[in-house]
Amino acid sequence: METDVLIVGAGPAGCFAGKILAARGLRVAIVEEHSEVGKPACCTGIVGASGLGELGIKPGKWVLGKLRRAKIYPPSNVPIELTRGKVEALVIDRVKFDRSLADAAVKAGADLVLNKRCVDIAFNDGPMVKTQDVDKLKARVVIGADGPLSVVARKSGLLVSNEYIKCAQVEAEADLDNGVAEIYLDNNFSPGFFSWMVKAGRVARVGLGAKSGNPTRLFKKFLSEHPVASKKVGKTIFSRCTGVIPKCMSRKIQKGAVLLVGDAAGQVKPLTGGGIYIGLSCAKLAAEAVINALESGRMEELECYQEAVMKKFGTEFSVGIQIKKLFDQMSNEDLNFLSTFLMDEEVRETVLKNFDFDHHEKLIIALVAKAPELLKSIGIRRALKYFKFLT
Repeated sequence: METDVLIVGAGPAGCFAGKILAARGLRVAIVEEHSEVGKPACCTGIVGASGLGELGIKPGKWVLGKLRRAKIYPPSNVPIELTRGKVEALVIDRVKFDRSLADAAVKAGADLVLNKRCVDIAFNDGPMVKTQDVDKLKARVVIGADGPLSVVARKSGLLVSNEYIKCAQVEAEADLDNGVAEIYLDNNFSPGFFSWMVKAGRVARVGLGAKSGNPTRLFKKFLSEHPVASKKVGKTIFSRCTGVIPKCMSRKIQKGAVLLVGDAAGQVKPLTGGGIYIGLSCAKLAAEAVINALESGRMEELECYQEAVMKKFGTEFSVGIQIKKLFDQMSNEDLNFLSTFLMDEEVRETVLKNFDFDHHEKLIIALVAKAPELLKSIGIRRALKYFKFLT
């Protein structure tokens, strides 16, 4: 097979890039290792409503629910509820969502090849992807959209860090209101991350992420021992899955004629690990860079991809990484103490005014601006401790 652009991975980012490129008249092939697009899926499936609108993706039959509220349980389990009374995000059926994007790519002219696992990349006069059945797929440009354990990233020398958040999730019966996302912070169950619960149609998705430890054991403990969550989740489990979220900016995203997008590129929100919107946005930027390079004949135009990503998300990534560093080192006592600030009326007003589901940097910057008065109120010793976390 020989083509203009070979996309490895038929997830949202790969298919979205494929659609844009094929619509421009380029020869595009999307190769997927599994027999079906969207399976297996291990994802909470939450994406900002405004982010999809920005990308021109209209809600379809893949929408399972609409989120208007967040309920945060610190280790003390005294809940903090936040809402602006409007739809902030959508809970989606990832299989249907992924297939809708794949269908759009095929309709635009892309070739979709299933059951084709890529195992290596060779570089001669251009990139050539090798598959498990010894096929050699040659292209002018290769886009790696093959998830957090990306073969394209590893074989192209683009992997910088092997750090991941390890996750476990079930779909189950649960006593949970529609329209609310519940977040649980507790280092005894989800060290360095959090647990979650959200309604997805008739079932609830209940999951946990951890920076360290065995996620399956931690999750079993969460379901059986957490003072609040254990009483909400029923005994009927419809599905189970485990997976990993890559560390934000843990890969280089371009080298020669190879580009990475989505989880393969570590394009996730540093604080929550969410990657659908950022992955789709960066896939669009990658497609634009490829179009400019191939239509002009100047392959150095591919280097503009990195610049475009940093222009759009650089502040989001850098600020979020610093705040994540702080949370990683916080004890349950620290988490309880800081959660009291969300009960302060002025802080809540700042949060609700500046919150954007798809862009966290605006809220973080607004809260940092209030830091002097917040630090003054918590005392010099604790203030110095938190300052150390951020330096």
